[in-house]
Amino acid sequence: MSATRIPDKYDVIIVGAGPGGSTAATVAGRKGLRVLMLDKDTFPRDKICGDAISGKSVDVLRELDLLDLVVRDESLGSWGVTFSGPSGDEVAIPFTKFLDAPVAPGFVSPREVFDNILFNVAVETGIDVWQNASVRGIIQDEAQTVCGVRVEYDGQELEVMAPVVIGADGAYSVVARDLGMKQLSEKHYCAGLRAYYEGVTGFHPRNHIEIHFVEESIPGYFWIFPMPNGRANVGIGMLSSAVKKRDVKLKPLLDLLVAHPRFESRFENARRIGPVRGWGLPLGSKPRPMAGDGWMLVGDAASLIDPFTGEGIGNAMVSGWRAGEWVHRATEAARFDAEFFAGYQTEVMDRLRNELRLSHMMQRLGNWRWLLNTVIRKASRSEELADLISCMFDDLDERRQLVSPLFYLKVLSA
Repeated sequence: MSATRIPDKYDVIIVGAGPGGSTAATVAGRKGLRVLMLDKDTFPRDKICGDAISGKSVDVLRELDLLDLVVRDESLGSWGVTFSGPSGDEVAIPFTKFLDAPVAPGFVSPREVFDNILFNVAVETGIDVWQNASVRGIIQDEAQTVCGVRVEYDGQELEVMAPVVIGADGAYSVVARDLGMKQLSEKHYCAGLRAYYEGVTGFHPRNHIEIHFVEESIPGYFWIFPMPNGRANVGIGMLSSAVKKRDVKLKPLLDLLVAHPRFESRFENARRIGPVRGWGLPLGSKPRPMAGDGWMLVGDAASLIDPFTGEGIGNAMVSGWRAGEWVHRATEAARFDAEFFAGYQTEVMDRLRNELRLSHMMQRLGNWRWLLNTVIRKASRSEELADLISCMFDDLDERRQLVSPLFYLKVLSA
């Protein structure tokens, strides 16, 4: 069956309607641009994830005047993170000193709920949306400039044209693949497993998310995140290179951690809901090129996941927000070339580069069991050190200390 070409009627085509794509669509739609957003699924839909909504995501939600929607909906405000080390020492670190603020600095929300909020906001701007649409590839002209996509939709093979295509289609991005970008090496890729439970006990009264460094799972980590309605998101993440090198079977390892002596009492009356599901995370320790002639990438498609925490929603929303702004600038300037869109990549990386580098260094520090034990043990006994780590969530300059040898010399001598 030959493809039917749809005449130029859009200013931008956005492939993928997750947090990055929907954010880009909302910004572009509010600017009055003609937007087509495509997604292979039908919303609401689930997305395998840790479900944590970071302070960075909250900042974008506030900027776009959407925070109230998340606060009102099925979400749980989280005020901090609890770390534990291989030896079992534990420290609770608040995300902020302002614990009397009206809105929590972070949230935990099922992706089926959170993504649907952002999706509906985008739709309300008046954009066109095709759900259950499978994008087969990009279209390029004689000069190799991207000018549209090939898509299967409503039983038809279509060619849809626009001067800009935004790839927001996740870790296995069709847009990135057709641009010639290979999957990242195993050193910059993380394998994750997630399961939902109900009846898990022992959470911090301020709903801290939990990251546990357990001897059996290092160099990865085990997480337990509280969720609305008494549920919990429980999972494990580990670099794909370590999984391969050590021949780690992640599902048996997750079962082992749930039954571990450190956690077994918390899961004593818990029940797993649904299957254990896995996914891949392209890490921002090696971001992909983010823009070129007629195209931009956002979020996981651009490989922007935090290498230390595995969190990708915040960076997807930051890049989606900026991509929406740059489509508007490009349309006004009638410039859709790589030189112009280089400004988008520069703007996003100016915001994220140092943070991604620091997170990569912190990820590698996770191999040093004795150092993890020492920092967590001393932070659990020192209010001053715990306060310092708390400041690092709000202040990138403070966070730089985490990769400074002088910081660890001070910790060891404290």
